[in-house]
Amino acid sequence: MSADLHQRVAAAILQQLETADPSTWSPPWHGADPLPRNALTGKRYRGLNILALWAAAQARGYADPRWATYRQWAALGAQVRRGERGTSVIFYKDLPTSPALAKGIPGTDDASPRFVARAAHVFNAAQVDGAQDLALPPPSETVDPPIVFTAFVRATGAIIRENGTRACYVPKIDTILLPPRSAFHSPEGYAATFAHELVHWTGARHRLARDLTGRFGSQAYAAEELVAELGAAFVLADLGVARAPHPDHAAYCAAWASLLRSEPRALATTASEASRAVDYLAALQVGRTTRDALSRDTDPLDQSTDSAGRFIQAAA
Repeated sequence: MSADLHQRVAAAILQQLETADPSTWSPPWHGADPLPRNALTGKRYRGLNILALWAAAQARGYADPRWATYRQWAALGAQVRRGERGTSVIFYKDLPTSPALAKGIPGTDDASPRFVARAAHVFNAAQVDGAQDLALPPPSETVDPPIVFTAFVRATGAIIRENGTRACYVPKIDTILLPPRSAFHSPEGYAATFAHELVHWTGARHRLARDLTGRFGSQAYAAEELVAELGAAFVLADLGVARAPHPDHAAYCAAWASLLRSEPRALATTASEASRAVDYLAALQVGRTTRDALSRDTDPLDQSTDSAGRFIQAAA
């Protein structure tokens, strides 16, 4: 069932990628919509579920980020209106531990999955009568860059070099290269590009160890770019910063369409990796020691500095 949901969400986004004009079409992860969250539990959705709910909100004009099942809305004293269509999401249900495994009987396979994927249909607050009105926060001030994003980046400890004309993460020197802020048309464009490269930074082998070796035009390259694109959107949505299209938006759309045609599950995988990257960056906000705990090994370049002072700390 989860595979069908993966294919359904991928097919919906693929159809948009193939039929829309990339120069004007905005994918559901752009814009200013906040991260969707469950109306009853308050928990935010993750991975592919974020994309499914953002896509539904974009298609139907929903501005409220709250979603819940029919029963959850009822528990809140609200009623889903007759004829409203739900949006499919995936949740994972824990499986009971076998008695043999619980007793530690030798030979018991403790590597077997202990959860199963299930589908649920959720409804937006706009589809419900009796849902308490939600006062959405006003858009972030367009300062250069938004203060909240500056603080977020600084806490990661990433090494940044701001010069040149191209934005990229260079694994060999573990450094993010960015054009000067004056080269960007808006603070949102600067933040979007910065966040994109910051997600690439999380993929280093001593952090989350994603494959960063793909050459331009390859599926591995397209997949990592989609991870960075989605991760940047998740980060900025969490911080309340509007997401702007990447400068290479049109070219990326073509690459992502090719990737999703050949492997529908790639969207679920990249969305999951994007959520992992965001979790990693969020963990750095509470202290540098968290990075050491999450690192898989130590790279001597991780602590490299430039004696001439050309490398600066992020957003310093």
